[in-house]
Amino acid sequence: MMKKILVTGVGSILRGDDGVGVRVIDELEKEKLSANVKLHSGDVSGLDLLKVFPGHERIVIVDAADIKEEPGTVRVLDLSEIKKADFKDQFSTHGMALLETLTLAEKIGLDMEIKIVAVQPEDTSFKLGLSALIEQKVPDIIGKVRELISI
Repeated sequence: MMKKILVTGVGSILRGDDGVGVRVIDELEKEKLSANVKLHSGDVSGLDLLKVFPGHERIVIVDAADIKEEPGTVRVLDLSEIKKADFKDQFSTHGMALLETLTLAEKIGLDMEIKIVAVQPEDTSFKLGLSALIEQKVPDIIGKVRELISI
């Protein structure tokens, strides 16, 4: 039986590159994906994400994150790498919400594999649309998501 997989893109489309997760989901919705893959996107708070996690064995989160790299850098992180972050860190452009949500998911016993496709943003000021640099990275990000959903 194939694993049930949730791919969620989080971020605000009103904050430039912070909307990269939503943009990736918009593109994936145009593709024919396996029936075991569910797509979800939105400018959601961490606790709202917990409502869509249950029933999936693997969660892939696409998010703009301050990973202390050059803008446009894309890294796939395991939950174990995220938990090392101090809650005072600004890991995600959403502040502590994503970190706290992932920690809470583990504490309440949601047993699932979580991968984060983290994208270093260039510009998260109030504006619609991604910067040209991040827009060029969208196909690469989708490629990483495809790898994670085909495992």
